[in-house]
Amino acid sequence: MPPPTPLNWVKSKSIGQVSEIAVLAPIKLGRVPGERRTYEERLGSAIDNLAGRVQRGIPVELDRIRTIHFGRMIIIRPEQYLVYSDVPGVQYDDTSNGKIPKPIDDFFPLDTSDERPPTFRSWLLTLVEFDGDIRVYFRDVAQFIADDFDTLFRNCEDYGSTSDFEGFWAWIKRYQIETNLFYSRYADLSVVRIKQLQDFKRRFDEFVAEVRPANGRRVESMDDLFDQFLAKTQQYASDFPAPSGIYKAKAEWGR
Repeated sequence: MPPPTPLNWVKSKSIGQVSEIAVLAPIKLGRVPGERRTYEERLGSAIDNLAGRVQRGIPVELDRIRTIHFGRMIIIRPEQYLVYSDVPGVQYDDTSNGKIPKPIDDFFPLDTSDERPPTFRSWLLTLVEFDGDIRVYFRDVAQFIADDFDTLFRNCEDYGSTSDFEGFWAWIKRYQIETNLFYSRYADLSVVRIKQLQDFKRRFDEFVAEVRPANGRRVESMDDLFDQFLAKTQQYASDFPAPSGIYKAKAEWGR
């Protein structure tokens, strides 16, 4: 027998040190066993809970992965992707712009005379931008946020568990879709570096407030204050004054 044809998996795009992934996974149909909710409703509740914590500034498990620039999760429903379609059994509202499908519940059969009516399901679109290699990123997911990840994606078809990493990895690649345009404004800055810059700016503002207070008084000597500032920020010395207080030479700026 000839060797099996390898899967033509989508490759993530990268700019600088920042990478992306887009995963479009089908949500399971019907109700969760023992519950009145559908899988989509259970997934929506889990996402809403996570989003609510993020909006209120409450720490979430995603914070444990320091490489994430941003993440989005979007539930795409049939009445969204069937706009302007003409499918037997689907109820439409006729508008001047064309046919707009009415909401479709996955546990109600369509009104059609066909022996096998079409099945429509909702999809979960997950978009993430992160630092480094995609496989390393999902290793971190499996190590640090396995429970939260499983709670969300168990509502999607074919999903197993992060505990079986190779199976988990194959599932991710199975449902990864190509990103046609990937743009990263700060492709040369890692999340850790951005946080360092943010902290450096905060400490610098505090230093300026001490040496140039609002009352207009000037300190007689700011050497001690400057030394204290350097001591607090020495862990962020790259591209800034070294612990000795010496800047990089201009000739080195481009390196």
